[in-house]
Amino acid sequence: MALSIKKWLFSTVDALFGKAAKAFKPSAKTSSRTDRLLVDAIRLAELPSPAPAEEPRAALVLERLQSLALLPEVNDSGSILVRLHSEQADDEAPILLFTDLGSKRWHPAKSLARLDAENAAGAGLSDSLGSAALLSVAENCQNGVFLPRRDLLLLFTAKSLDDPNISFGPLLDSPRDRPCAAIGVRGLSLDRIIHSVGSYRVKITVSGEPNPDAASSNKVTETLIDTARTLLGIAWDAEGKTKMFIRRLEALTVYGLSPQEGVLELEIESSEGSLLDLAINAVKATAGKIGEAANLKSETELLSFIPSGKPEKSMELFEILRKLTREQRIKITEENGADPASFFTSADIPALSMGIALGREGAERDVINLDSVEKGRLILERFIVETAARDGF
Repeated sequence: MALSIKKWLFSTVDALFGKAAKAFKPSAKTSSRTDRLLVDAIRLAELPSPAPAEEPRAALVLERLQSLALLPEVNDSGSILVRLHSEQADDEAPILLFTDLGSKRWHPAKSLARLDAENAAGAGLSDSLGSAALLSVAENCQNGVFLPRRDLLLLFTAKSLDDPNISFGPLLDSPRDRPCAAIGVRGLSLDRIIHSVGSYRVKITVSGEPNPDAASSNKVTETLIDTARTLLGIAWDAEGKTKMFIRRLEALTVYGLSPQEGVLELEIESSEGSLLDLAINAVKATAGKIGEAANLKSETELLSFIPSGKPEKSMELFEILRKLTREQRIKITEENGADPASFFTSADIPALSMGIALGREGAERDVINLDSVEKGRLILERFIVETAARDGF
């Protein structure tokens, strides 16, 4: 049954005072701690995003952390850091837990959550699960639900993790906050283990002067298609380690005139850093050459970069995660993909990212299986405890 506005307002007021949300009917299979995580996720998902420093969502996170008698800090980029101290810690290096505060799919109406007995649904809802999971970790550590043998450093990033250097760079330079291991927490794909590859995302903009000549009216569009076809036809390496994907192709027109500008966004992935750099240089040169041949202006802009990292540094973390997912009877698949955690493996720090729930993500709305969040929360807490107990991190 859909949540009404009136019921949701009452649930929000109750959540502010630490009570169970009236509009949220707990599942018999989930604990009160998981119910609280879901309430936080729903509240966060309804707040506008993206924003310059994710101020609306950051305000809610800060309020929740301060209510737990914690002392969060906000850095220059707007990200929130808070340290959870462990009396059992043998050294100062913490385990870092990180997540992205923002969402690119928020909608003022479609992000209002709808709940039934099995699922929660709403636009961008999965994007808020990571932040809600970190709040759950903070609350449960403070309440003694689980006690890791190391300090935990929680990071809620206000800047997109498409370019992790912005959020992670200062931590590597900090003698106190440089982590011994890092765990990224995202919303969906609890059943997927991702082995990170490097990634460049680039935007190619093709533009020309207005021309009423019908013979040249589609020049911008044709040039974009020619550029995409040429780049996708390149065999970057014999082993197939390097792949390219079209993420956006759009020709822009005004007042019914022929397009004078078009955009092509590409993502390049490779497990080899040298091949990744070779590919990005080839993209820039090829796009420029095709644009020049068409007598059009072609500009290439780098949107994001994730390094390929050193996957071997995280083998022990992967083994822990496989064991814990098997214990929860979750059938996992393993695949390659870009993961911000590889920023840390590049610096010889074991790191990976994990999902907290099962469901599906969509342009209009996400659907989250409620019972899977219970399993995801338990896996995350066990993962933290077992990682903290390992020697060598």
